[in-house]
Amino acid sequence: MHNRLGDPHQAKECYDRALAIRLKKLGPEHVHVANTYNNLGYVHSNLGNLQQANEYFDRALAINLKKLGTEHVDVAETYHNLGVVHAGKEYHDRALAICLEKLGPEHVDVAKTYNSLGDVHRKLGNLQQAKEYHDRALAIRLEKLGPEHVDVAKTYNSLGDVHRKLGNLQQAKEYHDRALAIRLEKLGPEHVDVAKTYNSLGGLHRKLGNLQQAKEYHDRALAICLEKLGPEHVDVAKTYNSLGDVHRKLGNLQQAKEYHDRALAIRLEKLGPEHVDVAKNLQ
Repeated sequence: MHNRLGDPHQAKECYDRALAIRLKKLGPEHVHVANTYNNLGYVHSNLGNLQQANEYFDRALAINLKKLGTEHVDVAETYHNLGVVHAGKEYHDRALAICLEKLGPEHVDVAKTYNSLGDVHRKLGNLQQAKEYHDRALAIRLEKLGPEHVDVAKTYNSLGDVHRKLGNLQQAKEYHDRALAIRLEKLGPEHVDVAKTYNSLGGLHRKLGNLQQAKEYHDRALAICLEKLGPEHVDVAKTYNSLGDVHRKLGNLQQAKEYHDRALAIRLEKLGPEHVDVAKNLQ
């Protein structure tokens, strides 16, 4: 619950307590322990601790494969989570195959995997493929969850990001505006998912040449991320980088350099020197 409410630090405390109890009462190979490992991995992923997240997901996967077999939906869930951490298409493909077989093509877990595959293809530059996956996810989520659900908002935001990269800026704005309206209504103005949409809108307005508007959106995103995630999170680094780009275009070169330097320091620490996001800062 705390994780859904945008408070991953509180969520981590709860899951740590749950893990201690389950290890003591159920033993280290129980599927409920695997479930808590999955939850802890998800929280650490949200906190930007990707190596720790990966370790928890690997533990969960080992238990679930041993206890449940290779085709269980809980195994698919862990593959999905590993795919998010690694931005790895192969993990999502495995998750999708299991979910389609076990749950059918219209299940919300299939939609979740479609959306994640869309995110991966967007990062790989396969924008039309990304759009197709997000469109599939949106159709299922609208049908199964209704137009005001936060998962629908997530797909709207993803589609906005894709259309922005495709150059369809008005379509991108419409999707981001829909995402923001739902997230503000359902999650409140201080949620990290609201910050993600602010960052997306900032990137859109930067492309539109509305630099002051872009700066305002990124400033709002930064305030939320610093408050909810702390100063060393990769989402904070992403926002610093975006603010650096805006200030560079505004001619504030010293301010731009300071933001890019902060982003680089966090990314080197959290992602390592070979990550593509580090390369962005070094250009």
